[in-house]
Amino acid sequence: MLDSITPPKGFKKIFRRHDKKQNDRFETKISKKINKKKLIIWIVIIVILLVPAFYLFKTGSAFSKIITIKNIAWEKIFGKLPSSEYTPLKDENRINFLLLGIRGDNDPNAGAWLTDAIMIVSMEKNTGKIALISVPRDLYLQMPGEAIYEKINTVYAIGNKKYDSGLDYAKKTLAYLTGIYIDYAIEVNFDAFKDIVEILGGIKVNLEKAFIESNQWGCDAMGKNCMVFKIDAGEQNLNGESALLYVRSRFSSSDFDRIRRQQQVMIALKDKILSLGILADPLKVSGIIDVLSKNIVTDVSPWQIPELIILAGKAKTDNITRKVFENSSEGMLYESKINGMYVLLPTDATFNNIREACQNIFKQN
Repeated sequence: MLDSITPPKGFKKIFRRHDKKQNDRFETKISKKINKKKLIIWIVIIVILLVPAFYLFKTGSAFSKIITIKNIAWEKIFGKLPSSEYTPLKDENRINFLLLGIRGDNDPNAGAWLTDAIMIVSMEKNTGKIALISVPRDLYLQMPGEAIYEKINTVYAIGNKKYDSGLDYAKKTLAYLTGIYIDYAIEVNFDAFKDIVEILGGIKVNLEKAFIESNQWGCDAMGKNCMVFKIDAGEQNLNGESALLYVRSRFSSSDFDRIRRQQQVMIALKDKILSLGILADPLKVSGIIDVLSKNIVTDVSPWQIPELIILAGKAKTDNITRKVFENSSEGMLYESKINGMYVLLPTDATFNNIREACQNIFKQN
């Protein structure tokens, strides 16, 4: 019988040695696979940790340069708490951003802190509706806490010089003017605007007729022999320099037309950002943040960004309400001259009509 056969002497030892070698090789293969798997897992973990860490470091570093959360106490402006018209209540179903376009330190006419663009971007949270509300630079009013009247385009400069916070003073002044609570403010200078447009690869605007400005740019000391800036009719792609000239030009048209162009460009920027999926592209976000760190000031905190991004994702950007206060009965302003200076004044001698229009902007459509 086969099971009664005795194996040769030493056979079991050889078999065990062979079996051990096989097991060792098998275990080595498994060990290598496990180690390789562990290595891959650790690489993935490191990437997952380091990429956001680098991004947060970069954004944190940039935000540390641009954030200025300086809230001016009303008592510092008035010596006491002001009446309720200066402090409109916050609407929990609405968020309002104040955008200030300033000339910046490179302005040749020493108007670094004057605002060429004053715009409120407002969103109704439960519907996602968006509105752009523009205030003309020549609107004349008594500034909060000041004995004299000034044009609204000086608001940022006054706040910086007298209260050490142009941004918060502008927020308080625009809240008083419009009757709506201003949640956040952003100040953008010309260099930032140009660079952002360049990073996006330009923006597209559609003109019904050619735009020509022949009285404002590149003029000699006598204000003559100016450069002709022109954009042809139809759909045009504007680079940073052209976009800036387009939103600043007003001598051959009017400040109200310029405001409408500013709103047009804001919508064009929105369209380009959405089409490129900027928020999902760390490289583009990083490039934009680099620009922001040099040429923008805001009171938005880094930890508020995620919430704002979520809100932005809910915004209905295909049908934006646009409001421009201008020199007409519907525009609620009229033009006048005070001590030879061109100014705009409210037709009702108060700001009640303007406040009502701003407060009910989403009920109008």
